[in-house]
Amino acid sequence: MIPLCLAKLAVSCYNINVDIKEKLKSLPDKPGVYLFKDNKGLIIYVGKAKSLRKRVASYFQPHDDIKTQILAGRLRDVEYIATGSESDALILEDRLIKKYQPRYNISLKDDKTYPSLKLTIHEEWPRLLFVRKKEQDGSLYFGPFPGGVAREAILLVKKIFPIRWCKESPLKKRQQPCLFYRIGNCSGPCIGKICRKDYLNLIRGILLLLKGKSDKALKKLNQEMKKASRVLDYEMAAYLRDKIKTLQKLLEGQGLRKAPVPLNLADLTELKTVLRLRKSPLRIEAFDVSNISGSNMVGAMVVFYGGIPLKKDYRRFKIRSVEDKPNDVAAILEVIKRRYTLSLSKRLPLPDLILVDGGHAQVNAAKQALKEAGLTSLPMIGLAKREETICFASGEDLKLPKTSAALRLLQRVRDEVHRFAITFHREKRKKSLFAN
Repeated sequence: MIPLCLAKLAVSCYNINVDIKEKLKSLPDKPGVYLFKDNKGLIIYVGKAKSLRKRVASYFQPHDDIKTQILAGRLRDVEYIATGSESDALILEDRLIKKYQPRYNISLKDDKTYPSLKLTIHEEWPRLLFVRKKEQDGSLYFGPFPGGVAREAILLVKKIFPIRWCKESPLKKRQQPCLFYRIGNCSGPCIGKICRKDYLNLIRGILLLLKGKSDKALKKLNQEMKKASRVLDYEMAAYLRDKIKTLQKLLEGQGLRKAPVPLNLADLTELKTVLRLRKSPLRIEAFDVSNISGSNMVGAMVVFYGGIPLKKDYRRFKIRSVEDKPNDVAAILEVIKRRYTLSLSKRLPLPDLILVDGGHAQVNAAKQALKEAGLTSLPMIGLAKREETICFASGEDLKLPKTSAALRLLQRVRDEVHRFAITFHREKRKKSLFAN
């Protein structure tokens, strides 16, 4: 039998207000992290979910668990961040719990919850290790990762770059090779089968791979293979050729370039507040055009995900509708219309916020393009350079203080799309000069 005081609590905690009910309806059926806030706006709980909609809704079903009843009773607002996968949600949950220390999160408050990868670059023969604690020991750390992902990452890296598996430090010299050398997964530094210079080249390849620079890692392997062929070390060349094929297969089949996890939730939250958005602008797409007196006019789009550039989604456009006359407004209309009505609209997800480099003229052009694309509900603003004024599609203006984190984030995005557009314009202009 439930005590009377708890019975009252169990009834009252599910009388949620209208705003939260509306938010529950808008939650996506996607992986992500949800943040519960109390009546003071403080984050009291952070959780992850395979489906944000189902998981958050479950808190408002009858529960025997006292903690869940109390939590739901104090809940006054819900925020969420959708992620690309459950693994991303797991890592983001860990970061946010450590950052905000919510009172109802019992676990994940220390630094030992999820493992990291440790590369001992300070050693003569560096190792790659699975660890749960980061130390100030001169090593490089990557992560944290979910446990299974961390172990898979080590196996993947060592399958491509055959560094040593033994954990001893310093490395001991041996007469006989280990099993990993015999099956081709170790380069044999303990028996003198690889010099330190070549071994450190393998370590540099690992660094590139763990930093997400898969193309550079692949290029480095190709260089090592050609080097081995030049010195007639055909056995090593064939070995590296097989490693290259392994990495190429993984890049094609698994897509190692995932969208990054947000780095600064506070900036995104402030931006959501000042722009009066329904949710945090996790994905921001920005547009700009570049030309000189109307010649070689080009457009550019950059994407920021979680406050950092997502360069694989950058796009460049050759302007077709404007010839030999400066018309930035018409060019912006064309670029945005092409992004959201043609093939790109199917290949890329919709953003949470659109930013155009310019004032009300550019914003109105973007507004018209979105209307033609049937996407009038997408939040969209302009950022005028001279006064750093935020221009809304409604005709309103907003000027934020220079110290505003939200303004600094918008400036970073605007400056990046401006740089990207100018670079493309210079390339196109250079080609046209040589063509003449």
